[in-house]
Amino acid sequence: MNNKALSVHEVAELTGITNRTLHYYDEIGLLKPSIVTEAKYRLYTNDDLARLQEILFYREVGFALKEISTLMAAEMYTREEALKRQIQILEAKKERIGALIELVEGRIAGKQEITFEAFSKSKIIELQAKFRSEIIERWGNSKYYEEFEKVFSKKTQKIQQEIWLDFLSWSQVFFEKLSEYKNPGCSDVQDMVMEWQEYISEHFYKCDNQLLSYLGELYISDERFSNYINRFGKNSLANFFNEAIKIFCSGSNK
Repeated sequence: MNNKALSVHEVAELTGITNRTLHYYDEIGLLKPSIVTEAKYRLYTNDDLARLQEILFYREVGFALKEISTLMAAEMYTREEALKRQIQILEAKKERIGALIELVEGRIAGKQEITFEAFSKSKIIELQAKFRSEIIERWGNSKYYEEFEKVFSKKTQKIQQEIWLDFLSWSQVFFEKLSEYKNPGCSDVQDMVMEWQEYISEHFYKCDNQLLSYLGELYISDERFSNYINRFGKNSLANFFNEAIKIFCSGSNK
């Protein structure tokens, strides 16, 4: 990596992250470019890019943006120690990909044995859970994270761990994207409500508009849900989501 400071557009091209996401990271204080020119151009230094790389590592493990910001701002936070703790997870992912490649090559070569071990994510999931608990214990606010763990505790007993972790990962991206919008009735937000409804129906239980409306009220009346949702944006994100659901269920968005 050279010492030239990069523009938002150049960082987006280099990393595959959208301009909008970089602006959002800047807005919430997670990744602010070190240089702002007189013409208001934002430029990222090598240190900024190193921080972005750390953020992406944490995202890979499943942390929310607010959590990442809290952890990286911790007084005793050590970058080198944090990165070392992620190597095992990356090695496990590398091992899984290697096993999948070997499986495909075997099928091409005519091997008839049917096996599914290579598809398993159990080792990765175990390491992610271990990493998460270690990081929270080392730098996190344990009381804050305990509240998060309680949010869907009953549901986790009914579904497989992989499905549960997939939902956590998916919902984090969903709510962080939702927090970027201002109008609950805009077409993009309404499309997201439909996406949420379809995800619940596909993975958990049939979610018609009546049930979706009930869930919207639950998201603001039950602190476990509202605390979870509000982690990913402003404190009123749960209210915003409920308003979007109301509009969707009433059909007034059409």
